[in-house]
Amino acid sequence: MSSGLTIQQKKDRKFGSWIALVVCVLLLVACGWFGYRWYVEGEQPPLIPVPASAMADPTIDESPVSGVEINDHKVAPTQPRYISIPAIGVEKTRVIGVGLTKDKQLDTPKNINDTAWYTASGLPGSGYGAVVIDGHNGGVTKDGIFAKLSQLKVDDEIMIERGDGKKITYKVAENKTMSLKEANESGMKNMMLPIDPTKEGLSLITCAGNWVPRDKVFDKRVMLRAVAVN
Repeated sequence: MSSGLTIQQKKDRKFGSWIALVVCVLLLVACGWFGYRWYVEGEQPPLIPVPASAMADPTIDESPVSGVEINDHKVAPTQPRYISIPAIGVEKTRVIGVGLTKDKQLDTPKNINDTAWYTASGLPGSGYGAVVIDGHNGGVTKDGIFAKLSQLKVDDEIMIERGDGKKITYKVAENKTMSLKEANESGMKNMMLPIDPTKEGLSLITCAGNWVPRDKVFDKRVMLRAVAVN
């Protein structure tokens, strides 16, 4: 029969506390590691949502460009005024002349709806050299004008309209996505030259990959080269 006596057993809480502490430490270490990788490499941490404002350049202007502003855009007669790329829905987009930043890097347009022509590169319709134009892949909340640039295929057409109204058509000859390191080591040297030395070239550039907060840049570049056909 039962003795009818109750024995109060004490639970060993010390072991459970140590387990909880170890788990917390491991979580902190994991968060620190993934946070570091995100900050210096742009790698997205697993299961931890990153706000959109931390995944793109918040200083880029996302405001729409009106039809009046587009039509009123003026440049010198031989300079690029508009660019159109039917295959990705780019139509009569302004081309703004830019140079280098104070860090000797290729400058970009202020607005995600514009493109930028490097003024030290070639002139459209000149018959030689390479016309270099860059544009944004997007801002914090909206896609940029070159968001779909990587989708262009060989022989897709690109049209440049100059300040004097003359239009030059180019056909895509090469479209590559490469790391920022590769782009700086060899990519930009090639982009400054026509892919076919006997014809005028067009080089289009945009960002891709992950946003790296430490360096405030994306870690990849889309590098497209085209050849004039008229």
